Amino acid sequence: MARRFRQVDEGFKWVCEGKTAQETIDRLKEFAAGNQCVVPIVRIGVGAEKPAWDLAEGAPDLTKLETDIPEGMGRTTLTLEWRRITQFYTAGSNMNNLTGWKREQQWVNTLEAIHHGEATLLTAVKDGKLLELYPLLEPILKDIGITEYNKPKQPKKSRAKKNVKANA
Repeated sequence: MARRFRQVDEGFKWVCEGKTAQETIDRLKEFAAGNQCVVPIVRIGVGAEKPAWDLAEGAPDLTKLETDIPEGMGRTTLTLEWRRITQFYTAGSNMNNLTGWKREQQWVNTLEAIHHGEATLLTAVKDGKLLELYPLLEPILKDIGITEYNKPKQPKKSRAKKNVKANA
């Protein structure tokens, strides 16, 4: 029986708790079996698919997320809003007829309606930065058929620490 989560971010946390690559893959398959938006979230979020969102990178400045809401207590969920979210990148949708500011306001309304954890996840998916949130997914991408994806930026090593150690 497929494991079900109210929030998609909770499901991804559970997937990343897998001890081995195979267990992580099995968890991802189990999670995806019970939620139709998991596969598109992974594919878009890692950059295997690059739809045109026509939205600025990151969350809009006027977004006010309620960060004090407990897990599972958002007004709606990413899963319930997924059909509406796909309208942002689907060719020929009515969302494409909106002016830029109305389109952005619809995006803000979506982000504010879902739990702040899912809003963070959705913003990362839109920007193709899912691996920055869940780096443990990267080792399994090849095994699930994703060969081209956005490689997360590696943190730069600071030379200042080396210089301090050399001078000591």
